[in-house]
Amino acid sequence: MRRRFWAAGLTALLVAAGLAATAVLLGQPGYRLHGSAGPGEASDRLTVSIMQPMYDRKPQRSEVWDLLENKFNIRYEPVSIPAASYSTKLMMAVSSGKPPDIVLWTSFMSELINFIESGLFHDLTPYIGNSANLKTAIPQRIWNRVELNGSYYGIPRPRAEVDQAVMIRKDWLEALRLPVPETIDDYYNTAVKFGQSDPDGNGRKDTYGFAAGEGLNFLHNLLPAFGAGNSWILRADGSLEASKVSPERESGLLWLRKLYAERGIDQSFSSLQQSQVWDRFTSGKTGIIVAPIADYERFRARLASANPRAELLMLGPPVGPEGISGFGERPGYYGLFLIPKRVPEEKVKRIVELLDWQSGEEANRIRKFGLEGVHHTVKEDGTLQINRESLQVEDLGSLLLMNPYDPYYYVSTSAPEYVQEKQRAMLDLVRDKGIPNPAEGFMPNTGLSVASIYTKKIQRFETDFVKGNVPVQDFAWFRREWLDRGGKEATREVNEWYRTYRSNGEQGRRDGG
Repeated sequence: MRRRFWAAGLTALLVAAGLAATAVLLGQPGYRLHGSAGPGEASDRLTVSIMQPMYDRKPQRSEVWDLLENKFNIRYEPVSIPAASYSTKLMMAVSSGKPPDIVLWTSFMSELINFIESGLFHDLTPYIGNSANLKTAIPQRIWNRVELNGSYYGIPRPRAEVDQAVMIRKDWLEALRLPVPETIDDYYNTAVKFGQSDPDGNGRKDTYGFAAGEGLNFLHNLLPAFGAGNSWILRADGSLEASKVSPERESGLLWLRKLYAERGIDQSFSSLQQSQVWDRFTSGKTGIIVAPIADYERFRARLASANPRAELLMLGPPVGPEGISGFGERPGYYGLFLIPKRVPEEKVKRIVELLDWQSGEEANRIRKFGLEGVHHTVKEDGTLQINRESLQVEDLGSLLLMNPYDPYYYVSTSAPEYVQEKQRAMLDLVRDKGIPNPAEGFMPNTGLSVASIYTKKIQRFETDFVKGNVPVQDFAWFRREWLDRGGKEATREVNEWYRTYRSNGEQGRRDGG
């Protein structure tokens, strides 16, 4: 379907943001304007820069870095931006017209579609078609979800469709003699006790239940338990309704509102960035967090460092009032690798070759276990003796960003074996607990303006609603405004698309590959 875009507005944005974005990127270590060479560097090597979010530490110069550069005859320049500010700087860099050679897109798809249709990124379809690994390393159902007007403008980083877990302080449960929660009511009672009692035993009332951040971040996956679906809800009559304005989401927000009033949610949540939410959880300010299974080892290690008695449980999704239990199913990837149109064809080919290699078995094994003699040795029985400290310090996943699809990708291979076993078990548990988005892969024309212009206002309203800053009756006003601002037209377009795909049997093709 043809997407609408705002070329005139984008042109103005490019002019306004250009100098600021260039200054931002030049401030990053290792970043240079394209075409310039550093002292003593071979001029025949292509410089390949990549913009990527930094969650813990930036890529470390290492033997693997050298291997990557020598294998592809490149100078590799990661531009690592702290995750908390990545979305803002990503938009600035793309809008400047001078982004790095590879951009890892993790922001709104509506904004990306506008950039693509304004001609800012290469169509990578022919390069992907000639690759050795990409088409087979990524399931077709995931490729279907990133297709735009019959073309692939980005290469998806494949991930498990369900990757979340509830993580809760076991030592706090034991201190307050509370059972392990299962239902949404159990979680309510537990979170309130964490906020109103003294689970850490320091004699002060300074803890909260659920960790949360601005825009209700870290809380959204509690709402499916109320029947709020995942972006769109499939009704009994076969129609789709937007989750944002559904009665079920209103019920979930009312539950959060009551929970917040009783200290069951971090009282500072509305101003907290992602990294601050992590810090408050690992420093013992909050006792429950809904987060990726991959984060379990990092949280566990930081908690243990601050408090050796801290214990962390991983649990599946809460069971709601009507017996509904599940986490929102993701599209099967996190981030798209994009190549700006200004990058010449020779470099585009080299970049796709680099990402293709990272999608193969050789690179995947290096990303997990490092290099023999550096990060591990092979014992007589063929098993690996892994230097876990070396792997943790270098964090090879921050250097080798691409990978083949692996349902156990989120297992922390540098963690102790018992931690890996827990992560594998949890990934197995939640694999079939996904609540799908029945309109996955579809972006209505109206949705572009509804999503990109109205998103912040939606977040502000939901935050004010949960904090009790607006009357309960205002949800009805919010629903009417959303529908009037384009939601009604977006709903019409989605339903028209859904009826067409369902009647043609195409929904199964897109979701199942």
